[in-house]
Amino acid sequence: MKCVCPMGGNRTCPDDCPLAVWQGLSEPDRKAKRKPIAERLYKQGFTMEAIATQLGVVKATISKDLAGIVSNGNNQKPVKTATNPKGAGRRKGSTKPRKTVDKHAKIVALADAGLSKGTIANQTGVGERMVDRVLEVESARRQGPVDPVIDRNMLSMTAQEKLDAVIRQHKQRLNAEFEKRVLDEVRKRIDEMILPHWKQKIATADKLYKHRRGAMDKATFNKIRRALHPDSRNSISDKMLADAFDTFMNLEKFLLDETNSPTDLSGLPETLADWEKAKKDAIAARRARHAKGESSTLRRL
Repeated sequence: MKCVCPMGGNRTCPDDCPLAVWQGLSEPDRKAKRKPIAERLYKQGFTMEAIATQLGVVKATISKDLAGIVSNGNNQKPVKTATNPKGAGRRKGSTKPRKTVDKHAKIVALADAGLSKGTIANQTGVGERMVDRVLEVESARRQGPVDPVIDRNMLSMTAQEKLDAVIRQHKQRLNAEFEKRVLDEVRKRIDEMILPHWKQKIATADKLYKHRRGAMDKATFNKIRRALHPDSRNSISDKMLADAFDTFMNLEKFLLDETNSPTDLSGLPETLADWEKAKKDAIAARRARHAKGESSTLRRL
């Protein structure tokens, strides 16, 4: 018997061939026998499209006829268990999603390596649109979650007031933190740059102050000050004025430089005997002053 076989073209079929049996059935019998014949053809390797073509029906009809055996095949749903009461998800042991995940990872890796979209599509065996989609999903994953845009007008008046209070508090906290950071940085700069410079200057000035020698003592200073003050003009005596004048004149060499008050070196001893005599005279004069209770008005510079 001749029949059109989708698996092998035109060939002589055996008497038990499902297609041969189908062709020998009347129209009423075909409706009753279609399901078992479709199951036999499906088990022999025929696709649902080929079965529908040979039996003269649409694919949806064959899909309904094969619902029982197809559900027990590779597309079988997971068995309902205590941890999976609905039997949802793909069946255990399926590798198709894993291949998809591996392919997506390969697309991402090739894109990171700098390959073009067309090259990635050729190497992975997918379309460029799929490459775009995978890279778009990966870019979104790397950027992290994006906060939704919330319009203030979407909130109620109470919520808006609370939001405004939160914003004010947050701004105040940010301002306080910023001011603290600025002050800390200013202190740091002062401690590291300005203070060492001024500390060095203060130490130098303190050293100079400690080694400073005055041209007169405080008593001499007060004597001259009283003689020059306008309020003392009518009460000061001539003797006090004369003492102040003599004291001031004795300070001439300490207050003026050499140009304005040259040092008189005349009358210096010329021989050793003259030096010894001058030394004895100076010692005698100093002892005489000490005996009178007079204090020197000058200090050595």
